Amino acid sequence: MERITRALLVMDGNYVRKWYSHLAEDGIEGNYYSINFGALVDYIGTVIEKDFGNRCAFVAKKLYMGTNSKVDVLNQDFYRALDVGGIQKNTFPLRTQDEKGRAALKEEACDTTIVFNTTKEFYLTARENRFDTLVLFAGDGDLTPLVEGLKSEGVKSIVVYYDFRSCFNTTRASQKLLESADKVINFGAFLVERVNKQVMSILEPLEKPLGSGVSTILYDSPTKNRTVVVKKRNTEFMMNSYRTPVCELYTKEELEKAVREIPRRDEEGWVLVALLGKYLESTTGKVLPMGTKLKDLLILYGNIFETKEVPAYSVRIRRQIK
Repeated sequence: MERITRALLVMDGNYVRKWYSHLAEDGIEGNYYSINFGALVDYIGTVIEKDFGNRCAFVAKKLYMGTNSKVDVLNQDFYRALDVGGIQKNTFPLRTQDEKGRAALKEEACDTTIVFNTTKEFYLTARENRFDTLVLFAGDGDLTPLVEGLKSEGVKSIVVYYDFRSCFNTTRASQKLLESADKVINFGAFLVERVNKQVMSILEPLEKPLGSGVSTILYDSPTKNRTVVVKKRNTEFMMNSYRTPVCELYTKEELEKAVREIPRRDEEGWVLVALLGKYLESTTGKVLPMGTKLKDLLILYGNIFETKEVPAYSVRIRRQIK
């Protein structure tokens, strides 16, 4: 009788969405990619068959992520890629309150949802039909107890992760989670290994950044008002340098106040833009729309701020020349 490895694939949607956006919008050395999730799942099945010696059958392929209506609008390309890849999308509202009582997203609840639903699926399924391998697309160390708990029940685990750096922050998988797994797959290695046809099929090249429509700057005159139209993911945000920007973009007053008040800076007054973004979210309760970069706003107000690229993208109040 043929032995079959019954695998359950579970994705931390907020984590995987960051991969997708990074590859499709930020790009790698000027190249942009969309993820073929169907090809990726097939590849993982091949790895399981090679390493574990049995034919692989996925009992389910699920993604969990917290979202809201505004984020859903910006995630349509990501959702379509999941649907084509046969990934079951499970979204839920993550409305909560921050320390000041304002509405905010709380992504940590996604880990709790993954642990609860995965554990429930294992123990409520008849023993002969339970999954014996967990394929986990995640990087949060909070999921380590799930992996270790299932290991005590004889379940093998594969963690698929992707470490990358964007202009906002660095995404890195928990070493504790990686060490708890029976096998790890570094998604970033697919960007290097371009010979294997199966690997190449996972990353689909894009001719231009996803949802691109690079910022178009229209000047009414060299010295007067200017209007900036930023098109990202088919959504248009209009800003005016003498008015309060609309659609959740931060005003120049909010930006200047945050740069002046943020406590972590060097002796020359430079503030990491990644920290500035987090500080703005916590103090204003507003989140920059996905696909819109804080860098673009800072450049708009070049008469107020100066920026530098190295060693890390930073900003400070422009020093007045006497």
